Amino acid sequence: MAFALQKSDDQKKKRSPLAGWLGRKNDANEADPLEIDIAAGVDRALKQPRIAVEKPVVKDEQAPVRDALGAIEAALYAIDRIRDTLEQACEVVLSAKDTDDQGGRALLAERYDDMRLSINGILDGVDPRAAPLIGKSQRHLDVNLAGRTRYSVSPARLDTSQNGLSLSPPREAFSTEQEVEATLQELDTALGRADRAAAGYCRDAQYLIARMNGAFE
Repeated sequence: MAFALQKSDDQKKKRSPLAGWLGRKNDANEADPLEIDIAAGVDRALKQPRIAVEKPVVKDEQAPVRDALGAIEAALYAIDRIRDTLEQACEVVLSAKDTDDQGGRALLAERYDDMRLSINGILDGVDPRAAPLIGKSQRHLDVNLAGRTRYSVSPARLDTSQNGLSLSPPREAFSTEQEVEATLQELDTALGRADRAAAGYCRDAQYLIARMNGAFE
């Protein structure tokens, strides 16, 4: 999944993980020019401090769109890491399903729980730009477009809580087939939720890129 942000020519291009989708007049009393000490005048001019000329400030109307795309990109990075963790967790649980030894299952359950909790760790250390979308301080990301038009990017809760990915700890240490099967079902549901969040952010990015490229003007 990738999109490329177009920047101006004087900005360095950065590859995105979403790539493929930036003279005075003389008065009557003034001395004759031929009598002026030219060398002394030039010397005085060179010693004078430069006059600072402020450049006019040009408002970058596309800055809010680029900021939003940066937040979406960072969120997608984190979702990819979460999805990788979920897939690895599935392999651990499937190994428990094929293990008859209770001690071996307990070790796999402990490993699974560490991986489950690492998802919260990913969100705790998420890029600050993505924090409003998938971090702890979630809120809608409102993007100011032309005029009074706004586009809102919705947050997605992807922690292990019931309101997020809803991943339960292995309380029975995978000692029963019921717990193993229930865990696999939870992981399957969590993967679907992560995929839907990523797909939604890709749609948001596609729309914002189109706006930035003037598709709706």
